Amino acid sequence: MSIRSTCRGRRSQPRESAGLAKSVPSPATAVVRRARPRRAPGLLLACAASVGAVATSGCFYGGGELLYFLGFGQGKLIKAEFRLTDGPILILVDDYEGLIDWHDASRHLVDELAQQLLREKAAKKIIPPRTLHTLRQTKPDFEKRGAREIGRMAGAEQVVWLQVKEFLVEEQFEEVVQAARFTVTVKVLNVLETENRSSVRLWPSGPAGHLATASLPGDAVMRARTRDGISKALARELAVVIARSFHDYRLGDFESEE
Repeated sequence: MSIRSTCRGRRSQPRESAGLAKSVPSPATAVVRRARPRRAPGLLLACAASVGAVATSGCFYGGGELLYFLGFGQGKLIKAEFRLTDGPILILVDDYEGLIDWHDASRHLVDELAQQLLREKAAKKIIPPRTLHTLRQTKPDFEKRGAREIGRMAGAEQVVWLQVKEFLVEEQFEEVVQAARFTVTVKVLNVLETENRSSVRLWPSGPAGHLATASLPGDAVMRARTRDGISKALARELAVVIARSFHDYRLGDFESEE
């Protein structure tokens, strides 16, 4: 019998050959052939719910990845080192040594840190940069005033004081791991304290402040392309590092607690 005739045998009566009897399945046999193993409905529903949730994201995960997606094996929870006030907060970048050649970097750092603190609910109200701009225009001796006094003039309860320690962008950065770096020390000042000077500094306890640094590899600097793009990308990375001191977060897959 040819392949064509075999394929059509289900729709037409098969030809009987000499010496072979036509085989007709009994009703009992036909039922057995149609039977399918039953699965537990609860297991099916659970699998469908998990797969459906993952499928809606447009991705498909293996066993270990699916467990991580469902909340298993997440990174270590790191608690905030200090909780900022619910009142107005002033972010003040102090480049007293003139280390920042690209002046937009200071503005980007203030903007990015403000957004990060509000996004992570580490702060409720950030005093806008235009307040400082107005004070600079109206107060002739503004630059001579201390950080706490500037905070008082701006109407803040606390000042997040960032003192610039390094701002560097390499000229030849294509193959450099750290092609751009931005480093500051972070201090939180209590503007409302007027009697006890030792109580003005809220965090950290030491006078040197908390060191925070961020860097960009050469390929990231190339993607940013312009001075404004590079300084903004660098400020964004540094803002994440600084803000983590003031809110809880989980370590990523390749992060370690410093």
